[in-house]
Amino acid sequence: MNDLKTSIKLAEEALSISKENGDKRSIGQSLSHLSLFHMIIGDFDLSVNIANEAIENFTEIGDKKGIADAKYTIAGVLYKTDDYNLGLTYLLDCLKTYKKLNDYHNQARVEKSMGTIYEYFGDTSSAIKIYNSAIESGVKADDLNLQSNAFNPLSGIYLNQGKVQEAKELIEKSIAFKNETGDTRGLAFALYGRGKIYTVTGEFDKAESDFLEAEKIHQEMGEKLGLAMCYHKRGFLYIKMNRLDEARDILVKALAYSNKYRIILIKFKANLLLHEIAKKEGNLELALKYLQQYIDEKESVINDRTAKVIKSYDDINKMQQLEREAEIQKEKADIIEKKKIELDSFFYRISHDLKGPITSMMSLNYLAKYEVKDPTGLKFIGEYEKQATRLNNILDGLLNLTKMSFNEDTKQEIDFEKVIYDCIASYKFLANYELVEFKIHVDQHIKYEAEWTLINTIIQNLIENGVKYARTEKNKPFIDISVRDESDKIVIECADNGIGMDQDTVEKIFTMFFRVNRKIEGTGLGLHILKRAIERLDGDVQVKSKLGEGTTFRITLPL
Repeated sequence: MNDLKTSIKLAEEALSISKENGDKRSIGQSLSHLSLFHMIIGDFDLSVNIANEAIENFTEIGDKKGIADAKYTIAGVLYKTDDYNLGLTYLLDCLKTYKKLNDYHNQARVEKSMGTIYEYFGDTSSAIKIYNSAIESGVKADDLNLQSNAFNPLSGIYLNQGKVQEAKELIEKSIAFKNETGDTRGLAFALYGRGKIYTVTGEFDKAESDFLEAEKIHQEMGEKLGLAMCYHKRGFLYIKMNRLDEARDILVKALAYSNKYRIILIKFKANLLLHEIAKKEGNLELALKYLQQYIDEKESVINDRTAKVIKSYDDINKMQQLEREAEIQKEKADIIEKKKIELDSFFYRISHDLKGPITSMMSLNYLAKYEVKDPTGLKFIGEYEKQATRLNNILDGLLNLTKMSFNEDTKQEIDFEKVIYDCIASYKFLANYELVEFKIHVDQHIKYEAEWTLINTIIQNLIENGVKYARTEKNKPFIDISVRDESDKIVIECADNGIGMDQDTVEKIFTMFFRVNRKIEGTGLGLHILKRAIERLDGDVQVKSKLGEGTTFRITLPL
C-alpha cells in the first residue's frame, strides 16, 4: 500500500473484471480493498459506502471473513474521526470472526486499532494489554509489520509514563522492522514516534528532521490522520524552540486540516498550543479566545466521549451476552446480564457525577494557575487541583472496574484508614461537612486484598450519605466508621445520628434511582452502586435505622 494511487487503480480494474464475470466473492474483495484505500487517503464517506456494498456481496454468499474485512475498514473511518464507540463495536465484531478463523494477521490489525480507541478513552491499562496482544498475534502471523505497527503507539505510552529509554528502544526496533520490510507508510508513523522522543530529550533538530520526513511520506501516501498528527507535534516542537511564527503557521494549518477531515482530537490540541503562543506574545485577548475554543471543544469531546465509553462498553457486554446465550447454560447468561446492569450503574454515575466537573475543574485550573499571583489564592488553587486529580483517579478506577467485569484484574492490599480519610476529605464541599464529627476506628494489622475501586466506592457512598442526611438542627452530628477483622471476615460499620428511615424506606434504599429525600440533591444511584460493589466482593450488607434517630450500615466481606 505504499503507492495508493496505483493500488486504487488496480482495485478498480479488478472490480470491473469481477463484475463482468459475476463473481460475488471477487467483487466483494475488490470493493473491500477499494474501501480500505479510500479510508487511508481520507475519502471517508466514499470508503464507508464502498465497504457497505462489499458487505452486501459477502452476505449474499455467506463469507464471514469478507464481512469482517469490510467492517474493519468502516471501523477505521469511525475511530479516525469522532465515532469511537461505534468503531469499537465494529472492531469487536471483526475480532470475534478472526479468532474463530485463527486469522492472526487480521487479529493483530484489529487489536492495534482497538488499542488506539482505548487510548482515546483514557484507558491506558487496556491499551497496553491490547497492544501487547497485537504484537503476539503479529509474531504468530510471522509478520514484522504487524508487530511494529503496535510498537509505535506502545512507545508513545511509555514516553508519556516517563520511560524514555524503553520508548526509544521500542521505536528504534519499529524503524528497523519498517526499513527491513519496505513499509514506507508505516515508517512515517515510526519516525513520528521517534520525533516525539527527540522532543522530550531536547534533541530538537533531530525531532524536526523526523517530523518533516514523516510529513513528506504522509503527503505522498495521502495519509490524513498521520499528517495532522505531525503538524500538531511540529507546532509543539517549534514552541519549545521559541520559533513562534513557524509554530503558529503550522498549527493554523493543523487546525484547518483537522476541521476539513473531522480529526477532533488534533483540533482541540492545536487550539491549546495556539493559546500558549498568544500568551507568550502578550496577546491576552487572542490567548483567551484560543483557550475558550480549547475548553469548549475539549468539554464537548470529553462529554461526548464519556457517553461513547458508556455505550462502547455496554456494546461489549451485549455482544458477549448474545454470544454466550447460544453456548452456555441460562445461569451463566444471567451473570452476564448482572454485569450489564452493573456497568450501566457505574458509568451512569461517571457521566453525571464526575466527568462534567472534572472537565471544568481541569480546564479552569490551567488558566487560574498562571493568572493568580496571590499566595492565598494559589493555595486554594492547589487544593482545587488536588481534588480534581482525585476525581480523575476515581474515574480511571471505575473504567478499570468495567474491564474487570470481563477479565481477572490485579488485587491490592487495602489501607482502610487511608481510604476512609481520603474519602472524608473529598466531601469538604458538602453543606453539612463542617458540622459533622467523624469517628474512625480501624483494627491494626488488617490484611485484606481486593480491587481498590470497589472498597473506595463502598466507603465513599457511606460517608456521602452520612453527611448529606445529617441532622444539624438538634444535636451534634457524627459519623462513626469502624473496620474490624473478625477471623474469617472483614466487618465495616458506619453509624450516624442523622435523619434515619422507617422500615418501608429501608427496604427500598438499594433500588436504582430511589431517593430517600427529594429535597436533598442526589442521583438515587449511590446505595445501589454500593450494594453492587459489595456483591462483587461476595459480601453482604445489613441496615438498621430508626426515623429521627439515625442509621447503621453493617458490611461483611469474606477473607
